[in-house]
Amino acid sequence: MFSDRDNLICLISDLHKDARGFRPRGINWDAMSIADLDAMVSRLGREIEDRIEADRLEAIELDRMWREDVALGIVAPDDSVKLEPWEVWEARAEVAGFGA
Repeated sequence: MFSDRDNLICLISDLHKDARGFRPRGINWDAMSIADLDAMVSRLGREIEDRIEADRLEAIELDRMWREDVALGIVAPDDSVKLEPWEVWEARAEVAGFGA
């Protein structure tokens, strides 16, 4: 059976892997208090939440860019896309230099 300290260290290792892609190395766990470990869990949790939000926003932007490419005829649409007429006109206007 693991102690609370050992459970926190295991949690930190898992969170670190999720947040940064690798397990933590070179950390002197013995020098850290329970409060330090709790703070690290909180920081890593926020880091993961920030990454999830960034990934969500990136997916929205990639979808917007793809729809714009479809509207311009650069990319062939698939069966899932149904563009509004304004999307086609907006894409054409931006390419022509009118717009944001």
